[in-house]
Amino acid sequence: MRALIRVTAWERVSPWRRAFGALIRVGALIASLTVLINLLGPPTGIFITARAEARSSPALKIATQALADYSVSNSSATTLSYFGYEFEVPWKASFKQKGPGKGTMVQLQFESGQNVIFIVPANQGGLLMELAQNDSLKMRDLRLVFGDLMERSAYDQYEAVLNTTPQSIRAFGPRAQAVRGLTLLTIKAIAFGPGLETGAFSFELPGKRGFQIGDPQKSRRVDLEVFDSAGHHIEILCSTTNDGVRFSQSELNRILTSVHTPAAPTRSPASQN
Repeated sequence: MRALIRVTAWERVSPWRRAFGALIRVGALIASLTVLINLLGPPTGIFITARAEARSSPALKIATQALADYSVSNSSATTLSYFGYEFEVPWKASFKQKGPGKGTMVQLQFESGQNVIFIVPANQGGLLMELAQNDSLKMRDLRLVFGDLMERSAYDQYEAVLNTTPQSIRAFGPRAQAVRGLTLLTIKAIAFGPGLETGAFSFELPGKRGFQIGDPQKSRRVDLEVFDSAGHHIEILCSTTNDGVRFSQSELNRILTSVHTPAAPTRSPASQN
């Protein structure tokens, strides 16, 4: 199996599209528990497969750590509003907008070199639940693999994927547990952007929590997965097109702290510069 599938920020539009790439790569591997067991054999075989995947994709060894820097930029900001959510980016520059069209995703390309993609996933049940419920992917048997994890919050599902590493898959133990671990590892390999290899961080803020994929000091792309206290999930993908432009942690924190997540997001887009 190959490791990370490299996609552009615009192509990373939703968990189901990322999962479609996984389905193509691993086929029956994550289609059903029975096929998985027949293909991979005992836990030792799954253990070896996980280690091989780790060698081809070192990013899979990354697990989340608590965000240490909560400083917030006080630069002049641009306020943006889409789909009922409002947030600030700590710079003043004109931008071009792509979308949203009929969907709940919009891409903003700033003349100063920053790109921001704002996404409200259509399915708020969580990454794993969305895979299982998408008829075109034919992955309903994921419920057999993940069991009660499918019924947990979207935050818990992301946490389970991010914190699965090759080291967490044991050579000895229940076969079903090993299959579950390798399936999570496979989804991890395609569900997150290239920033994962530089780090993954969990954050806690008033009224919201989530994950930051990527270290802005090392990566030109950082993805923010934000969950409010009511369980609503949004994605903010930040990248730069200019080698001389990098996000700072305080800039990302300005975006995170300013996001308002209403109880019922609307689909009527509006923006102001």
